[in-house]
Amino acid sequence: MLVTDIGEIKDIWEEIECQDAITPFSTWSWNYNWLKHWNKIPHVYVNESGIAPFILDRGKLRFIGFNNSDYQGFLIRKGKETEFYEVLSEELLKGRVHILDLENVPEYLSEFQINGFEKKILNQDICPYINLPEDIDQYMAGMNKRFRKNIEYYWRRLNRDHNVIYEVVDREEDIEPTMLRMIEFHQKRWNKKFLPGAFRNQRIIQFHLHAAKDFLKRGYLDLHRFMIDGDMAAILYCFHKGKSTYYYLGGFDETYRNMSIGNLLIWLAIRASINRGDTIFDFLRGNESYKANFCDAKKVNKRVILYRGNMGRIHANMIKKENSLVMAIKDRIEA
Repeated sequence: MLVTDIGEIKDIWEEIECQDAITPFSTWSWNYNWLKHWNKIPHVYVNESGIAPFILDRGKLRFIGFNNSDYQGFLIRKGKETEFYEVLSEELLKGRVHILDLENVPEYLSEFQINGFEKKILNQDICPYINLPEDIDQYMAGMNKRFRKNIEYYWRRLNRDHNVIYEVVDREEDIEPTMLRMIEFHQKRWNKKFLPGAFRNQRIIQFHLHAAKDFLKRGYLDLHRFMIDGDMAAILYCFHKGKSTYYYLGGFDETYRNMSIGNLLIWLAIRASINRGDTIFDFLRGNESYKANFCDAKKVNKRVILYRGNMGRIHANMIKKENSLVMAIKDRIEA
């Protein structure tokens, strides 16, 4: 069944998204807010086994939220994968679809096949992550010795010289001022590098403000902040779902740069994640050097192109060239 209003399937969607394997980026709230703020019409296929959350974009099917989501995929009832892909194949062929351009698919989810389509799998972003141990001492013991000592030193120094409060936002009225402060920090840092930053326009900002409020209601928001002498000095915008924490973006006051408050807040967020029994702390897309201080495990997102016919093949080859160019630019920025 093709659906063009995901409000009609909210209950089904939220039932399936309760599975731990479904990431925050595939939840109804994230997708609904993205569609609203980008003014897009969904092109979603629904069957008894799951949901294919697409939009139709310039003649090809893409996942909803393709430009703002770090992991994407289908929402499939556990154990119903074969049935889901069989029905989806029938729907796509009946609808005369020639190409699907599916970005940021986790590697372990990229091996699916849809009958009637040829397939290309391209490498995209590296995603560093931590396999969390049972306690923070065990985690600290595995860190680089010099970095660990720096964390311990700056934590003592900061608490000695300042009134420090670390907290996770749990009230809706605190979300907007905290997010706006984080956005201000983030944009200042990236604009100094003559780069646009992640929050480069009001549409993106409003999307995240609304998504964050909805995530709080669903229990998915994990918004950490560092207060120093009564002022917000660092914020981490994270999500929590199942046994995983996802670190999306952050920002900190450059005034405290020499106290390493950005790294301190990441360390505190990792500690909080361990204390609540999480198994994964995911740094999401990007192989920035600072992430290596916290973890050495990495996975690679894939771009899955499904196509049929000559026109589909031409489009697939164009996407392959575009992907190579984009990844080369990202490698230079992250270097």
